[in-house]
Amino acid sequence: MTETHIEGPLYAPRMKVYPQAVHGRFRRIKWTLLAITLSIYYLLPFVRWDRGPGLPNQAVLVDLPHRRFYFFFIELWPQEVYYFTGLLILAALVLFLMNALAGRIWCGYLCPQTVWTDLFYAIERWVEGDRRERIRSDKQGLSFTRLRQLVTKHTLWLLIAWWTGGAWVLYFSDAPTLVKDLLTFQAPMVAYIWIGILTATTYTFAGHAREQICIYMCPWPRIQAALTDEWALNVTYRVDRGEPRMSVKKAEQLRQHDQAAGDCIDCHQCINVCPTGVDIREGIQLGCIQCGLCIDACDAVMRQVDRPTGLIAYDTDINAGRRLAGKPPLYRPIRARTLLYGGLIALVGAIMIYALATR
Repeated sequence: MTETHIEGPLYAPRMKVYPQAVHGRFRRIKWTLLAITLSIYYLLPFVRWDRGPGLPNQAVLVDLPHRRFYFFFIELWPQEVYYFTGLLILAALVLFLMNALAGRIWCGYLCPQTVWTDLFYAIERWVEGDRRERIRSDKQGLSFTRLRQLVTKHTLWLLIAWWTGGAWVLYFSDAPTLVKDLLTFQAPMVAYIWIGILTATTYTFAGHAREQICIYMCPWPRIQAALTDEWALNVTYRVDRGEPRMSVKKAEQLRQHDQAAGDCIDCHQCINVCPTGVDIREGIQLGCIQCGLCIDACDAVMRQVDRPTGLIAYDTDINAGRRLAGKPPLYRPIRARTLLYGGLIALVGAIMIYALATR
């Protein structure tokens, strides 16, 4: 029996990711959704809703002492836990439908980890500069300027993480009253404990773990891979158009002689802007959260070199084969899978609405 020797480490060391700022349609969509979701999370506890005398007037409130959950005009009791079960089923079905239509768009646009990490990255760029400046600062070592940048960045991160934890506990008590009690150190100790826990987790996950949460800790990428099919749209590098890669000058020379030349100029902009450091040209990968930032970066480069945009786009592998065969692209957003999910969402939603209306 021969012995097998494994050379090198079993796990590759982590390479720090320095995402570059990018502008474009998908970046604007992400900024818009970030502003909407964070505004809802931070401000919703302060929205008032008049329920009459003797009842809390906070629109959304988990009233643990009285065992009630208030959501605007809806009031739920502990024995009505089936409504929460219905909401969880609806959430799962909506997630499945999103996956069937366009892959991991939840991960790329709406996942809390993505939203807060985007915000932390924005602060990092504002304090330390863009990709090149951050790489250069890390290589140069510690100086007074670098120390000032690090203190400023981590202070802002901690403030956001603290307010994130603080906003969470506001859903469990009257928000204005609890804010006053927190500031005067008269709030219950459990409130301070939970704020501390959520501050630490937000600071760690969004500021330090970042893409490691998406790649290693989150189970959804693995579940999603088992649920997707060949018709789901995914951020795709169109190999049929991009290969073979070469410089702009060489590609122009080959095209003048009617020889094959790909549109990809190997500029690495798609990699530089990726928040998880993925090279989308290697195909669909576990680390790709389908955020579309590489599309914005690639489209900008294509416009600069006077080539058509869409070298990277939301597409299917089926269409790559169809284009190589000279056939037009084919999209099927409405198919058995999406109709099934949509029908189940409508059914569960109708049952819940009927149950609420006839309580």
